[in-house]
Amino acid sequence: MRVDVTLFASALAFCTTSAAELFCKNHPSSTHWPSAGEWDALNHTVGGGLIRSTPVASSCYKDSNFASAFSCKNVTESWFLSEFHALQPESIGYSYWANNSCVPPNDHGYRSGQSCKIGGLPQYVLEATSAAQISTAMKWASSRNIRIVIKGTGHDLNGRSSGAYSLSIWTHRLRDMSFQSDWPHPSKSITEHVAVVGSGNNWGDVLQGAYSVGRTVVSGQDPTVGLGGFIGGGGHGPLSSHHGLAADQVLQATVVTTDGRILVANPALNQDLLWAIRGGGPGLYGVVVEYVLRTHPYPKNVVWSSISIDLAENATVEAATASWKAMAALVRSLPGLMDLGITGNGFASTSTISTRDSQSSVQRGVGLRITLFGYNTTTLALKSLLEPTSRRMMTYADVEGLKVTMAEPKVESDYLTFFDVLNPNPSACSDISLVSSRLLGHSQLTDLSLADVQTHLYTIMNSQVEGEPSNMIIGLQGGPGPRDVSHDMRGGLNPAWRQAYLHLLSTGVKLNVTNPNIQGELRVAAEWIEEHKEAVWRKWAPGSGSYINEANPFNGNFKEDFYGASYDRLVEIKQEYDPTDSLYVLSGVGSDKWQYDLNSGMLCAET
Repeated sequence: MRVDVTLFASALAFCTTSAAELFCKNHPSSTHWPSAGEWDALNHTVGGGLIRSTPVASSCYKDSNFASAFSCKNVTESWFLSEFHALQPESIGYSYWANNSCVPPNDHGYRSGQSCKIGGLPQYVLEATSAAQISTAMKWASSRNIRIVIKGTGHDLNGRSSGAYSLSIWTHRLRDMSFQSDWPHPSKSITEHVAVVGSGNNWGDVLQGAYSVGRTVVSGQDPTVGLGGFIGGGGHGPLSSHHGLAADQVLQATVVTTDGRILVANPALNQDLLWAIRGGGPGLYGVVVEYVLRTHPYPKNVVWSSISIDLAENATVEAATASWKAMAALVRSLPGLMDLGITGNGFASTSTISTRDSQSSVQRGVGLRITLFGYNTTTLALKSLLEPTSRRMMTYADVEGLKVTMAEPKVESDYLTFFDVLNPNPSACSDISLVSSRLLGHSQLTDLSLADVQTHLYTIMNSQVEGEPSNMIIGLQGGPGPRDVSHDMRGGLNPAWRQAYLHLLSTGVKLNVTNPNIQGELRVAAEWIEEHKEAVWRKWAPGSGSYINEANPFNGNFKEDFYGASYDRLVEIKQEYDPTDSLYVLSGVGSDKWQYDLNSGMLCAET
């Protein structure tokens, strides 16, 4: 099949004419790009499994030169499901990170009259089945100055599992799984309860496997999320406030580096690589093919309730103001509840109201629902813990048009069943937004006055377009779990997690993903976020940071905000295990040396 690079013609001229200043990764028009015969030879060498990218949505284009295995009807019906993209070699859940190169008509980024191209998708995909196969392919690609990307499920919010002109290592067939109750620790005279899992598994499968032996793992809340990128960024979920993040559970990893080495990293071997794998950023140091993860006793039950703030459509300005006070009262109380074993997550959204003497929307209010739960407890115990907070919130709801309610606690005897409560619908993807986030601790929450917290919440939940809602996700994923992780289990994870209680994520930026200049569109949106979101976070929580997997990838202070004091050491480790810089991700360690243009697909470094 021919290589179509017409989408990127303008950038090729840029790279060739700027050779004195820029060094670029190879692309199909490069002199040294491998011929079709060389790619075929690689496929033979690795024993098959090398796939020429065929965009799955190409069946929706009559003039396409590709042959998708799916009808356009099947593609459009499944396009917004994470599981669908996870099963396609080249596809990712958020298509604008691949320049909307070949999307179905119902995708947010579809433009009438556009054609289907490989574009921002990988040129080739290795459907990997072994470490040896990955080793051969990675060494081959890195020696030819070809970018390498890693895909597990393609769930990444910031497109880090794809990249133009790249060879993609697709790990989804690395699905071995076993559980041991007496795994010998490499540097201590003890044994551990562990899960030995291939990196191609998703968390739903690992949870089911652990359940079969009476154990559980620190996983994501979404069962369709894969292991690699999740752990690489830290990885939070329903158990992280009790046991630490997913990265804190890694006892050993088997890693293939870009120069072809197959290394075991544990407390006795390649300790620096293990340290980096433990939350130092995804897709940067090599392909992890297997993890050994600490497991934990299976919860006897989950007891849960919810607290809601409901603001009527015809609410008064007084009610709108009171809604922010109720939210601030809730947020200030959460660290104390987490210290008592409560965890959970919530969703808040702004709304605009009209004053009595004007029809223009001039005041923002907020509505909210938060699910709070505890393990191995009773409904009476949970109710007694939550009632003081709900009563405090209700004191601000004594106005017309505002209501605060707490649901009667319920019991789920099975932790896996409770996942259905948290995930009532199939996992969706392809939402349009850049997000901004921050990790907040006691000093930014409980130690501040109600008025200060209220002001910060109101300011951060602004929207670029007046009158449109801004949303916030409230995650109770910090607290005792990350704080109390023993130092020998800690790695390159952002140290801000050790003091954090809440992970707050905010939306509100305008993003037109049909813009052919998607690079420019994202940059303009990011500039607005930098001024109106990041600056607010830094004022509210100076010296804290953000969770790299759910953050603004164009953060102007990404080294400090995403990595903190870990960054300099991570740079050294990156240079040791990826000396050719074959692995690049947006806002990754060392990424400031490179320029990646989404419009052109070119990845170039200043020399």
